[in-house]
Amino acid sequence: MQDNNKILESHNGIKYVPQRLSTKKQVFTQAILQKIPHDTEGKIDICLKIGRYKISGGVETDTPKSELTLTFEELKNLVAYIEKYYKPLELNVEKFIPVDNNDSKQLLIKFKSIVNSDEEIANQLLESGVLSDNIYIAIDSIKKKKSLDEFEKAIGENLAESFWQNWFENNKWILGSEYIEILDERKIDTSNIADYLTKAFDGFLDIVEIKKPNGLKFWMDAKDHNNYVPSSDLIKAITQCQNYLYEIERESNSAKFLERTKGTKIIKPRCLLVFGRSNNWNEEQQRAFRILNASFNQISIMTYDHLLVRAKNILGVEITEYLEDDILPF
Repeated sequence: MQDNNKILESHNGIKYVPQRLSTKKQVFTQAILQKIPHDTEGKIDICLKIGRYKISGGVETDTPKSELTLTFEELKNLVAYIEKYYKPLELNVEKFIPVDNNDSKQLLIKFKSIVNSDEEIANQLLESGVLSDNIYIAIDSIKKKKSLDEFEKAIGENLAESFWQNWFENNKWILGSEYIEILDERKIDTSNIADYLTKAFDGFLDIVEIKKPNGLKFWMDAKDHNNYVPSSDLIKAITQCQNYLYEIERESNSAKFLERTKGTKIIKPRCLLVFGRSNNWNEEQQRAFRILNASFNQISIMTYDHLLVRAKNILGVEITEYLEDDILPF
């Protein structure tokens, strides 16, 4: 059972195309599209067989561990199902518009109900020729903008750290594109529980540690030798991050830890520490922050205002590109 770049034909006249889906140590998974000969002229009878087959002594066999064959009707329904729901799930869109007709009025009503947009914006998107893929992009951008408005309002309030942990859990995009997944596991060992263990874009394990934006000082009240120095609150947070990094490296050969973290590789883990505000810093404090961050190899510190500015820049580029005259991609 090998993959081919052409349509094959069996001895009994069945045309088929095999496709390898995955290969593991003791089993491989394969899909085979088959066109079954039919006596009725013009009738198409295509089925899909998906099976897992055993690998014995390193040799692939035709012996199925499990097999399932979908009829033509089942296959059509499966394709329609994937086309309808795969993209919304990938983009984490809870509501979406199936664009399957030319009823512009109904499309406008549906679109407005999802994005909670005003008449002018909704009309502009519709009149520009809305395409289904770009609807997902538009809704995703608008949802992020709403989340960012919530973020900007919340950092001015004295909210508990648990609020921020939940908020970041639901809006991991604001942490940056280097994190592709926030793992379900938070426990490093019995004594150390991080806010988030993450899988970075390169496949390695990193940490994100969140402190609340208000109530914790970033700098000491008084300078030391005419220099701004970290507050005791910030030093405690940095020390906590350093300890987490140390304990994770100690667990790098632990089979149980690797299993709990989905086998995410551990080499020189890094930590993003989100701490405090910087909205009222002077130029000297900004320079001191740059120097402070440069002194760490595995820790990067960002304030809530740094996250806000970076996210605004990212969304600003997207929204500007979408709303400028003549280049609206919808």
